[in-house]
Amino acid sequence: MSRNLWATALACGALFTGASAEAHVGCLVDHVTESDSTFPSTLQGKLAYHTYGSYGDGASQIFIYDFAARKVTQASSSSWGIQDPMNAVFSPDGQWLAFMGIKDDAWNIFMWRVDSADLPVNLTKSTGETSNEDPKFSADGTALFFKQDGDVIKAALSFENDMPVFSSQANLTHSSSIIESSMPYPSADGKLVFYAAGKASGLMGVYRLTLATGKKVVFDKPNGLEAYYPTVRQDGRVFYSRWKDSGGADQLYTKVNPSDKAEQLSINDCDSNNSDAFPVNGTDYVFFSSTTEGKYQLYLGEVSTGKRWSLSSFHVNDDTDKETLGANYFGG
Repeated sequence: MSRNLWATALACGALFTGASAEAHVGCLVDHVTESDSTFPSTLQGKLAYHTYGSYGDGASQIFIYDFAARKVTQASSSSWGIQDPMNAVFSPDGQWLAFMGIKDDAWNIFMWRVDSADLPVNLTKSTGETSNEDPKFSADGTALFFKQDGDVIKAALSFENDMPVFSSQANLTHSSSIIESSMPYPSADGKLVFYAAGKASGLMGVYRLTLATGKKVVFDKPNGLEAYYPTVRQDGRVFYSRWKDSGGADQLYTKVNPSDKAEQLSINDCDSNNSDAFPVNGTDYVFFSSTTEGKYQLYLGEVSTGKRWSLSSFHVNDDTDKETLGANYFGG
């Protein structure tokens, strides 16, 4: 899939073992979807996601599904005056959504108070000087990481009159003009940032940057294949998208350390694209999108068993003419 579709201490001792022991089984052909009646009842938080017909069509909208209330709400509104809002992420306290969207002819980063009538706050305020995408909160909520042009930026967050502002910004990657760095995701301990990088005309790989030193190491850059969109579980396990083979089909992989062998998850459907993994902290569950039914739809997977549940019964996949992507879960 085109990279433009993404313009994110061990909590439970058994999880680490389960992920490493079972995840490398690989993808399954004709993957069976579990019964709706067996969907994990412990998930009672909120899920943010977005839909569009095709990337850049101007029709992207952000939605929130509330598992406790069993209700879908469209979060974005025409009153915002923002084109193509997408890639929304909850703040650690669940009070805010950060997302990217087009305002004043430029991609900008916004924050919106959840369930409010407030207009989103434009944090980057670009009118074309920069392009700002892929926001992710630090685990303590004091910073936002995002892509600005071809670099990964860390911006310190503060609040003035109860509204968010950037008090400072730091370029973490200082990429050359031919390298694009994007899709940052910080570790829960605040020490590392994982991101995708590669030549604009070449293949991307996943890298790990140590914040204290600025040291960058290759996390996964398979020969002749592309890897991108890393997300990090609270225990340090990294989930990301990687081509299955030279055909370019996306599959979900996981590992912890750069030297570890990449493990292809058994929640993958071999015959589909599977991407946009978002792990649920303290569990073995991962939200993700798959094209098993044609367009991208949202699923929940259990890493250790390979079980997967469609979210269609929750009405998040109702618009089958659109792609449904960018899952981000807040558990409360």
